[in-house]
Amino acid sequence: MRDPSPRRWNRWRVALPTPAAIANRMAGLGTAATAALPEEPGPDGIRHGLVARVRAEIAAGLYDTEEKWLAAEEALFARVTGG
Repeated sequence: MRDPSPRRWNRWRVALPTPAAIANRMAGLGTAATAALPEEPGPDGIRHGLVARVRAEIAAGLYDTEEKWLAAEEALFARVTGG
């Protein structure tokens, strides 16, 4: 039996960033101008610039910082203890 429901979730468009776009994005990290203007999601609902920035940070080894791990640990502990 065929499922008649539309499956739009499997028609996402993937736009891989170019190395130049990643370099430009990495060069602008930490600036107030970049942080002040949040990126609008694309037609597929994905913020491709954010995805590219996070992938570049992971590749460069800059994404997982001690502060992020401690914050995640505290949030997990608070969730487990109910407070």
